[in-house]
Amino acid sequence: MGTRGAGTRAATSRRDASRPPVRRKQSRGATYSVVLMTVVALFGVAVLAAQAARAAPRVSDAASKAGSKSAAQTSPITSTSPAAGGSAVNPNALPANSGSGNRVVYSENGQRIWLVGGGGATVERTFQVVPGTVAAPTGTYSVTRKEPGATGSDGTPVQYVVLFGQRVVSGESTTFGFDAVADVTGLPPKPTSRTGGVRMAQLDAQALFNFVSVGSNITVVN
Repeated sequence: MGTRGAGTRAATSRRDASRPPVRRKQSRGATYSVVLMTVVALFGVAVLAAQAARAAPRVSDAASKAGSKSAAQTSPITSTSPAAGGSAVNPNALPANSGSGNRVVYSENGQRIWLVGGGGATVERTFQVVPGTVAAPTGTYSVTRKEPGATGSDGTPVQYVVLFGQRVVSGESTTFGFDAVADVTGLPPKPTSRTGGVRMAQLDAQALFNFVSVGSNITVVN
């Protein structure tokens, strides 16, 4: 009896060992809890994203387009512009009675230059300048000489020099021209010594230098 009992128990143990382990099924309640927590978390993220989008500053389409345009972009002269005899709509508008055709227009009082191309139909560029200590008399001139670099009449090293005339002012002969102070990228300081040089930023002086040639028209207005 003892031997048969031991054999029976051993056989039973072997059958139990050969059976695969029984896996416990996860309760449906726990599964539903995990799904519910995931949905709630995703909803919270969506709400926070929507709030952040409403709070973020918006850039208007007009501002974006304006920022992408170059300062040298051309603009047509319309019938309402001063060049066509209309009233000035802004201080940067091309002055009335400033000549015709391709030309450079310089306003002494406005301290601004316009590069007019397209046969006089478009303002290709306009920019602020620093007048010389001697004002150029109003009238029509023409470019007499171009120099990539020189020394101004006040002893200042200058670049992109465009000379357009010589007049006697206050009993002294003065040469007038456009240029930029060497190694100064922005607008240079106002000169203190006697000079007829009208100065500007480097990029503007380079644009003017490339725009004109000897003989190009220059119109000086008040």
